[in-house]
Amino acid sequence: MQRRVRGLWRAALLLAAGCSVGTGLTQSRATLKGMPCSEGERVARAALLRLGYDGGVVTPAQPGSPGTVAGHKAGGYDYVTNAATQQYTATVTITCSNAGATLDAVTDEPLPGSLTFKSDFASTVDAVAARRVQRPHLASRPELGMVISVEPLRSSDARSALGVDLPADGVTPVRLTIDNRTDRTYAFAGKRVRLESQEGARAKPLTDAEIAKHADAVPAVREEMIADAVIEPHGVIKGFLYFPASAYRRATVVLIDQETEEEEGFSVEF
Repeated sequence: MQRRVRGLWRAALLLAAGCSVGTGLTQSRATLKGMPCSEGERVARAALLRLGYDGGVVTPAQPGSPGTVAGHKAGGYDYVTNAATQQYTATVTITCSNAGATLDAVTDEPLPGSLTFKSDFASTVDAVAARRVQRPHLASRPELGMVISVEPLRSSDARSALGVDLPADGVTPVRLTIDNRTDRTYAFAGKRVRLESQEGARAKPLTDAEIAKHADAVPAVREEMIADAVIEPHGVIKGFLYFPASAYRRATVVLIDQETEEEEGFSVEF
C-alpha cells in the first residue's frame, strides 16, 4: 500500500511539472500571436539562455516547416574530477504561420528542475518577447541614400505606441519612417505600401471603415497615421499604417521620383 501511495504521488508530481510519464521528459508551450518565424527563433534561444542552457538554431523556422533551437546545461558536479557529471538537453520547436509563433519546449532535466520548467519556460518567453530588440542609433547621418524603416507591432506594443488597445485578432499597427537622405524629391502614398505575411499572402493597408470593424478608437489611430506626402531632399516623414492582423516578414514601399516620374520600389525584411 505504501509503495502504491508513493507511486501515485510521484506520478502526480510529474504531471504537475508537465512531464510525459514514462519518457522522463518535461514539456512546455508558449504561444505568441503576430510573431514572425525569425523573431520566434530569437525568443526561443534567449529563453533557453535565461534558463541556464546554451544553444543555437539547429533548423531555421519557415511557415509549414517547423524550426528547432537546442541547448545544453551541465548537471551535477564531481569535486574530485572538477567536472560536471551529467548534461541535460532542452529543445524548442518553433511552428510559425500568419497567426504567429508557437514554441514547444522539452527537456530531459530531472527533479527538481523538472518541477518548474513548464512554468519557467512560458514566463521567460513572455519576458523576452516583451523586450523589443534595441538597434543602435547612428552617431551621424551616413552617406546619401533612402533609409526606410518598417516595424509591425504586436498587440502588446500598441498601447504604449498609440495610447489605445487594438485587438490582436483584428489589426496590426505598422510604424513607418522614411528618411530621404538624397538630393531628389519623392512622392509617397500609404495605400501603395504592401506587407507580405509569413505564408506569402500580400496585404494592403486597412481603410478607416475596415479599422472601425475591429477597433472603437478610429480617431486616435488616425492621428498617428502617416500622411501622403512629397518628401523633399533630406526630409523625414513618419507615422503608422494599419494592416489585417497577421505575422509579417517583408514590406514593399513604392516612391515616385518627382523629376523623372519613375517608381522606385524598396523592400524591407523584418
